[in-house]
Amino acid sequence: MEKTGMTGAIGGKPDMGACTSARRGWRELLVFALAPGIVCALTLASWLLRQAGAGYLSTGFALTAVFLGGWQRFLAGFRDAARRRITVNVFVTVAIFVTLAAGEFLPAAVIILIMAVVGALEGYTLDSTRRSIRGLLDLTPPVANVRRDGAEVPVPAAELRKGDIVIVRPGERIPVDGVVEAGASAVNQAPVTGESMPVEKSKGHAVFAGTLNEDGRLEILTTKAGEDTTLARIVHLVEEAQESKAPVQGVADRFTTWFFPTVLILAVAGYLVSGEMKIAVAILLVACPCAFAIATPSAVAAGIANMARRAVLIKGGIFFELAGRIDTLVVDKTGTMTLGRPKVMAVVCGAGATETEVVSLAAAAEKYSEHPLAKAVTAFASERGLVSPEPDGFRAEAGKGVAASCGGSELVVGKETYLVERGIAIPALLQKAAADQAELGRTVIMVARGREAVGLLSVADEVKAGTAEAIGALKSMGVSRILMLTGDDRRIAAAVAAQIGVEEFRAGLLPEEKRAAVGELRKKGAVVAMVGDGINDAPALALADVGIAMVGAGVDAAIEASDVALMDGDLSRLVEFMQMSRKVLRRIKLNIFFSIVYNVVGLALALLGHLTPVMAVIFQEAGCVTVVVSSILLLRARVPGLRAADRTAPRALAPALTKA
Repeated sequence: MEKTGMTGAIGGKPDMGACTSARRGWRELLVFALAPGIVCALTLASWLLRQAGAGYLSTGFALTAVFLGGWQRFLAGFRDAARRRITVNVFVTVAIFVTLAAGEFLPAAVIILIMAVVGALEGYTLDSTRRSIRGLLDLTPPVANVRRDGAEVPVPAAELRKGDIVIVRPGERIPVDGVVEAGASAVNQAPVTGESMPVEKSKGHAVFAGTLNEDGRLEILTTKAGEDTTLARIVHLVEEAQESKAPVQGVADRFTTWFFPTVLILAVAGYLVSGEMKIAVAILLVACPCAFAIATPSAVAAGIANMARRAVLIKGGIFFELAGRIDTLVVDKTGTMTLGRPKVMAVVCGAGATETEVVSLAAAAEKYSEHPLAKAVTAFASERGLVSPEPDGFRAEAGKGVAASCGGSELVVGKETYLVERGIAIPALLQKAAADQAELGRTVIMVARGREAVGLLSVADEVKAGTAEAIGALKSMGVSRILMLTGDDRRIAAAVAAQIGVEEFRAGLLPEEKRAAVGELRKKGAVVAMVGDGINDAPALALADVGIAMVGAGVDAAIEASDVALMDGDLSRLVEFMQMSRKVLRRIKLNIFFSIVYNVVGLALALLGHLTPVMAVIFQEAGCVTVVVSSILLLRARVPGLRAADRTAPRALAPALTKA
C-alpha cells in the first residue's frame, strides 16, 4: 500500500489541506478498487479468449494483467535483489517469473489478481489505523474570522500568522494555537489532551487548534498556526512512529533471508521428484512470507493509533518492546508528580483566633502581592467564600513577607524570622506547629495582627490526584525500582516521596546530575524509563531507554528529548502505555505464530502435490488476512488502567507544544 504522509496537510499554502484530502481520496480509490478491478477484467478476458481458442490474445491479456497488477512488486523485488536483500518482494518476483517461464500465463494472471485484491484489502484495513489520526486534521476549520483594522475578516486558515487576533464564536472550532485575549468559555479539548470534560477558558489561558468552543465568544492571540499547531504535530509524530520498526521486526527480516534459499531448494526438489513444474511453482508461492513480514508493523501501527486516542504519543515501535522490559522508573517531582503550583495545605490558629479570621487577615495583607505564595493564600480564601477587606496600605519585602494596615490594625504576613525582626511575639503553640509543618516539607506563612501572631498557614506543591495509585500499579506490573530525582529541598522531596509511595529519592540535583543518575542505572544493567516535564529533565529523558514527557506541564525541549509523550500530564496514562506495550508484543508473537503455521502447512500440502499455484496463493494470502485482522483488533483493545475514581487528577493543558 502506498504510504501517505501528513506534511502539508494543513497550513503552508492556501487550500493545501483540501488538495491533500482530495488527492488522498482519488489515490485510495485507485489502489483499493480501480487497480484490482482492471486486473480482474483483464484476467477474465484472458480466460474467455482461452476458452474460445484465441491463444495469443489470451496470453497477451494475461501478461498485461500480470505486469499491470504486479509491476510495483517486481520493481521492488529487483531493487532489493540488487542490494543483496532477500525480501517478500524478491520472493513474489521469483515465483511469478518461474510461473511465466513454465508457460502458465493464465494462472500467473489469476495469482496477481488474488494478490491485488488481498493487497487492496490489507491496505484498506491497515489504513484504518491512520484514518482516525488523519481525521484530526479535519477538525481545524478551513476559514477563521480575524480582527483587522477594527473589523472581523474571514481569512483562510492556511494564511493565519503568529500575532493574528482570531474570533471564535460559540459552537465553532478553534483554528489556531493561542492565548485568550478576551472573553470566556468552556472548551472541549478532548482531541488534544484527552480530557473528558470541557475546560473553562478566560483571558491568559492557552487554547489549541481543533478544540471546540462550546458556549462563549473568544478572542485569541495566535501563537502557532498551520503545521506548527499542537494538533498537526500530534499527527506528524504518530505517522512517523507508525512507519518505524520494532526490534522484533529484525526477526522477520532474518527469517526471510535464510528461508528463501531453503524454499528454492524445496521447489527444485519437488520438481525433480514429481517432474511437475506446477508443484515447484506452488511451493514458491505458498511459502512467500508476506504474513510474516507484516506481523510486526501492522500490530505496531494499530497499537500506536490506539494509544494516540488515549492522549499518549509514541514515537516508534521500538518503545513498545522496551516498555515491556522496564524494571527501573526514574521520576521528576515538580510538574510531574505534583501540579507545580503552591496550595494552602493547613491552617493553624493561635489562642482566641478562628480559622476564618486567620485566613481573612492573611488574604487581606496578601491581596496586592504578586508572589506565588500570596496567590495561593488569596485563592484559598476565595475557595472558602471569604471576601478579604481592602488594605489601607501595603508594603512587600522581597524574600521576607508583607506588611499592611487594615481596619486600623497592622497586619504582618510572612516568614517567622520576618515577624521576629519586627518585634512580634510568636506563641509557643505556633512555634511548635511551624516546626511540625516544616518537617512535612511545607512552607510556613505566619500571620500577625498588631504585636502578636494569631496563626499560620502552611503551603506546599500539591501532589497530583491518582499519582500514588499509578505508582502502586507500576510496582505491581514488575517495575522493581522507582527513584525520584528533584532539584528541590530534601525535606520537601521526602514529604512528596512518602505521599506517593516512593521509597527512594535524591534531592538538590542539577540537570547534569539527573542525567548522571540515569547513566549510572543503565551501566548497572537496568532498563530505565525516565518521566519528566521540563528543560532540566531533557538530558535525562534523552539518555533513558524510554524517555516519557509529561506534556501537561512541559516545554518543547522535554518533548523533543522524549520517546513517549503523555499529552494530558496524567501518570495513569503511563500505566496504560505499559499495558498496551504488553498487548502489542503478545499480538506480534501471535501473528508470527499464525504466519509460521500457514507457511508450514502450505509447504507440506504443496510438496505432496495437493496445491495448484492458484490454490497456493489463496492459502498464502489467507495467512496475510489473518494477521491483518489480528492486528486490527488492537485498535479497539482496552487496557484496564486505573479505576475511574483513581483518575481524578486535574487535567493540565499542553503548553509544551504551544510555546514558541
